[in-house]
Amino acid sequence: MQQEIMKVETLASPLRLVYSSGDSSRRTGGKVLIRLHLIEASAQAGLGMLVLGLLNLRDAAAALLQDGTILAAAEEERFVRTKHVTALPLRAIRYCLQEAGAGLNDIDAIAVPWKYWVVGRRASLALGSMVRSPALFRVKGRRSAERLSQEWTEQLFLTSKLQTAFGPFRTKPVFLDHHLCHAASTFLVSPFERAAILVVDGASEAHTSMLGLGEGREITVLKRTNLPHSLGQFYAAITAYLGFTPDQDEYIVMGLAAYGEPRYAEPLRRKILTLAPEGEFHLNTKLLDFHLARVGLFVPELLNLLGPNRKSDEEMIQRHRDIAASAQLVLEETLLHLARHLKQATGAENLCLAGGVAFNCVANSRLRQEAGFRQVYVQPAAGDAGAALGSALWLATRRGDLRQREVMTSSYLGPQFDEVACRQAVERAGLSAQVLAEEALCEKVAAELAHGRLVFWFQGRMEWGPRALGNRSLLADPRREDIRELINSKVKLRQPFRPFAPSVLEERAADYFELTEPSPFMLFTHKARPSAKGVIPAVIHVDGTSRIQTVDREANPCFRRLIEAFAKKTGVPVLLNTSFNVNEPIVCTPDEAVQCFLRTEVDWLVMGNLLVKREA
Repeated sequence: MQQEIMKVETLASPLRLVYSSGDSSRRTGGKVLIRLHLIEASAQAGLGMLVLGLLNLRDAAAALLQDGTILAAAEEERFVRTKHVTALPLRAIRYCLQEAGAGLNDIDAIAVPWKYWVVGRRASLALGSMVRSPALFRVKGRRSAERLSQEWTEQLFLTSKLQTAFGPFRTKPVFLDHHLCHAASTFLVSPFERAAILVVDGASEAHTSMLGLGEGREITVLKRTNLPHSLGQFYAAITAYLGFTPDQDEYIVMGLAAYGEPRYAEPLRRKILTLAPEGEFHLNTKLLDFHLARVGLFVPELLNLLGPNRKSDEEMIQRHRDIAASAQLVLEETLLHLARHLKQATGAENLCLAGGVAFNCVANSRLRQEAGFRQVYVQPAAGDAGAALGSALWLATRRGDLRQREVMTSSYLGPQFDEVACRQAVERAGLSAQVLAEEALCEKVAAELAHGRLVFWFQGRMEWGPRALGNRSLLADPRREDIRELINSKVKLRQPFRPFAPSVLEERAADYFELTEPSPFMLFTHKARPSAKGVIPAVIHVDGTSRIQTVDREANPCFRRLIEAFAKKTGVPVLLNTSFNVNEPIVCTPDEAVQCFLRTEVDWLVMGNLLVKREA
């Protein structure tokens, strides 16, 4: 098997990386030896070695390491209030620098998880799709050219844009392989010294999946899948076919799949997504092309196979549910095909997942159960935002700064706000608040939840990744059969088939669900035990599973105390937990929390120790 082994010249620390590009790589005997050019440098007084990772494409984000430890990480969408924003993440960078008490000139290295010069293959594939469809060329041609131009501009002029925003700084951005950054984002924060690595997304610079092996601080690339054969783009195209927004609403399709039967799985396997030996697969883009699908164009052969595509305002019928179920099943089967080959090739006991497809918690669970690995790890920001963190970790490793790997067991890496800021936001809105000590606060909120009230819960540092995990959450009583309809009518205004997730005390989780290990990031589903279905119906999906957050004693003590208080009152150590937002990114600041509260009919708002009641 051909391998890419990523190595580095290691010099004495402390070190500073000043330049690295594709020109510094040379091929020898089928291997790629990347030599990063390092020079000695002194850590800034009192700041330690600072490595900034940033993604300035879709799902823009920034992350900061201090002496190899994750200091801060946040997505730009939380600051600019636009979901999945494509931008230079200036606000996220500024937040990360504030956490360190530093300026950009104090940063020792800047990592970007994208080699901007490797875009020719992507451009040719997009152009090929447009040539096959004159209609797409008219609709999409100029837009695609503008997007590619924007990508180049963003990368080529990144330094000058950073200088404009932050002033002069002393290190050049280093552009790194996208999938290797994904791999680093999961393996280097996992609890494993040795693990197989599976990266699957829509596309990197020229690939769509990567199979690798992590050992210590090294990552060996074993196999890559070239464009256009993409599992991420397959699922995104089906998402568009079903009338949802591709690259955004795939999680809706995953939830919808539980309501269908996989009646179309066989034609999908036979004509669209086929498996091949040695962990390979092929996507028939003549029948299902992502570039066509994202603008609502589907070839007649596909429509003959599956029927007419659904428009976004059309009623959902059983055929649509069955197509969702079929696509989900075929995706799972293909991932299992890759993972089993990876298990055979590496003999590793554990598996690390990354890439946007790793947000498919139903597929993750099948990998955990059926791929042959002892444990499976996914960090909370598995998608492109997570590559910003991965780039910082990968670069710090190459520099020799990551002396001790840190296991990521919690996701609380974003901004936090003190009581003064929360109180000022409440007063600006003309509201009043009680101030309660934590124990009294948890007792009061638990009692209100037990009486069927809805509570917005705003505490501590914002979560890293798309899941609300107890610091920016909407909470409710999972025992009530009607609570989902109540939340959708008063707050979420979303499709009724979408499930809600439970947060459960870690040591009591096995009483309600079939699980053998913690699940702190809501990235796996688990079967509910028969005895639980009548107790917590609001958090059990139609297929009998739940996307669980287990809450331990260390990661989030305040949220845990609330669940414990609810358990004392009801005997049930579980809360319904969904995100604190309404058709927007999860709230970040106290003002956003207050304004979201006012736009809904939620009964209570908690911010730190402040308790705000909705006026009659």
